[in-house]
Amino acid sequence: MFKAITFDFWQTLYADSLENWENRQAIRIDNCHEYLKKQGYSCNTDIIAKGMEEAYMVSNTCWHQHIGVSVETCMKKFAETLELSLDKTEIASLIECLGNAFLESPPVMIPHVKTMLETFSKRYSLGIISDSALTPGRYTKQLMERDGILQHFTAFTYSDESEYTKPVVAQFETTLKQLNAKPEEAVHIGDIVRTDIVGAKNAGMKAIRFAGVNKSETDDTLSDAVIDDYRQLEGVIAELSQ
Repeated sequence: MFKAITFDFWQTLYADSLENWENRQAIRIDNCHEYLKKQGYSCNTDIIAKGMEEAYMVSNTCWHQHIGVSVETCMKKFAETLELSLDKTEIASLIECLGNAFLESPPVMIPHVKTMLETFSKRYSLGIISDSALTPGRYTKQLMERDGILQHFTAFTYSDESEYTKPVVAQFETTLKQLNAKPEEAVHIGDIVRTDIVGAKNAGMKAIRFAGVNKSETDDTLSDAVIDDYRQLEGVIAELSQ
């Protein structure tokens, strides 16, 4: 009998697109440009865009090495690229610029997620295990609160707040501890085999791959089930719990 269900955030609960990401990136650049101008720094949008690329590369490199990295560390690389000596308050303000861009151009909640969470939160403890890039986990919480689903979750593990990324087992164990559940009492749902499925299985959990958005995962022999519509989840969970 399962006690807990954990979810990935990106492309699992919320769908993002390249077009939306590019729009968000443009807002990030504009926000940072305006802030730095107000602080008296002279820098054009081209170098800010370059700095943003370098900041993202820090995050992406660490992600592939399964290392959690704070957005603060990424933005220190941004400042280095711009050859600016920024203090902690200025770095924090730039991170706020990134977070506001995320909330202005957010990913979209996947169909039937809200109804599914309302139903499942009455039966199971729910958690989030998400890898972060340049969007701190706390801003995804703000989006979920705005969309009326945050209250369904009692555990949150974000890579920008920890030492690791998925599939490191510690990310799953930390979340299960918050949910007071053993691995065999839990299911993880995510879209990437290398991170979500491998990590959950190595942690001793069941793993369901959500294929409703990410269609690139074609080599999957590990998932206990695959769904592309959240209306399928109740039946799948019932089958896996037998």
